[in-house]
Amino acid sequence: MRAVRYSTLLALAGGLSAVPLSAQGGWVPPQPPCELPPGPSKVNNGIQALRAAAEKPELHDQQLGQARKLLTEAIVQDNQSTNPAAWYYLGRYYVEAGDAAGADTALTRAGTLAPKCSDDIATYRNELWGRLLNAGLSAWQEGKQDSGLALLRVAARLEPKNPKTFATVAGLYASHGNDDSASAYYALAARTAGDDPNFTQDKREALGNAWHMAVRKVQGHPAAQRASRIRASLDSIQRGITADSTVLSRLLASSQSRKARGAHLAPADQQLFTRDSAARAQAVARQRANLAAALQQLATDSSALTTAFAPAVQLLGDYLAVYPGDVEAATSLAILLAQSGHAAQSAATFDSLAAHAKDLDPEALFGPGTRMVGQGLYRPGARALVLGLAKNPYRRDALFSLAAAYYQLRDSASLLPTAQRLLALDPLGRASLRLVAAGWEFRGARDSAKAYVARADTGLAVEITIPSFIPDSGGAALSVVAVNLKAGPSRPFRIILDFLDTTGQPVASQTQEIPTLSPRQSQAFDLKVNGRGIAGWRYRAS
Repeated sequence: MRAVRYSTLLALAGGLSAVPLSAQGGWVPPQPPCELPPGPSKVNNGIQALRAAAEKPELHDQQLGQARKLLTEAIVQDNQSTNPAAWYYLGRYYVEAGDAAGADTALTRAGTLAPKCSDDIATYRNELWGRLLNAGLSAWQEGKQDSGLALLRVAARLEPKNPKTFATVAGLYASHGNDDSASAYYALAARTAGDDPNFTQDKREALGNAWHMAVRKVQGHPAAQRASRIRASLDSIQRGITADSTVLSRLLASSQSRKARGAHLAPADQQLFTRDSAARAQAVARQRANLAAALQQLATDSSALTTAFAPAVQLLGDYLAVYPGDVEAATSLAILLAQSGHAAQSAATFDSLAAHAKDLDPEALFGPGTRMVGQGLYRPGARALVLGLAKNPYRRDALFSLAAAYYQLRDSASLLPTAQRLLALDPLGRASLRLVAAGWEFRGARDSAKAYVARADTGLAVEITIPSFIPDSGGAALSVVAVNLKAGPSRPFRIILDFLDTTGQPVASQTQEIPTLSPRQSQAFDLKVNGRGIAGWRYRAS
């Protein structure tokens, strides 16, 4: 989660503020197309005093006071209220003196009387605005928060169309943990930026900071943590129900068969049978009650999270309406929606991201997709992985997580082809074989399922795993672990590893000899290959 840093705000203000007249080393006349004939002597003398204040530091204060006196008298006493030069230079005096209200009044009047000077006048407004911003930040840093806010509010009045002031106030509040006030000022900064192309990045940052704070506020919500634990327990509860129900069904079938044949168990055996049958029935009833309670609690937590997450979901939705290709925002929204029980909306968020981010790195989808599957958020996790695998079909870990998601979703149409793709990359992995077996089981092909279970359980002599695969711009590094699964020494063999691009074409290949391994022992190998565009791998035994 991004944090708003105070040092960043100081750098922002420091980069925007201008240097005061006394430090510029010379007089800066009005810049073209601004032309201001001075007019009467008091106006001219006021200008000369202002110039002396800039060029002669030892006379700065005295000459600055003289400039104010002369220019004010010219306007008030000598009927120069329509002379743009009088107002312009009086405004520059107020800028130098740090008087925001006076500068605002005088420069606004000068701009009205001399529209061609608007750009030149804007530089002096910006100069004073930057100094006020820095002063406000410094006061806040010194613990004078009220004084700092007062200065920043004056800066906002001086430059009401500049969102940076409001973003600065928001950042200060955020740095002190006052997220509610910070969010309000970030919203104000975004509204102030509007559609002004000069503040495009400021608007995006303000909206981005607002949703980051909203997400930060709800992270670690107790209901989300509890729901995660419940989802993790559902699979084991359901497996227990299935196992005990199967045993109970067999016990009841055996009893009915004996009754049909008129057969009877010995009293001791009948007592044992009755006890076991009752225990199994109680176990099934207990686990079904646990499942019902877990599902009810999950529904309650999902409802609570929907309410708790609503502000963050709204801010993320608004942000993505403007910046639909932002990967971080889209994945954050998808996770919040999934955690609060809105799986379909979560999956649709990934679809929208993929549609708008044409150059989306598949790794940006693999990461959140894999994490969501691991957290029991199977449907949106699977959608993220499907979209990522459309760009890189050869990422083994993503295929494994996708197959695991389909298994949990009992998706009979999708599990088998996904598991077969996985097995084509990883033919000597027990997990890959078991997922293929489950795929056949889902389709009712029990003989095929049993054959793959047998290969996974007893058919493999040596299992190959790839614990680490790290591609980079110049190649890839890969770790291989070979494990002897048998009670006797293994036979030596070799595997040929292909390093693939996203089209499945080998970029590089390497042969690795697997030596004789002692019973139940393993050996690791580290490989490094060169080549551009490596996105995945596969291996085959030879």
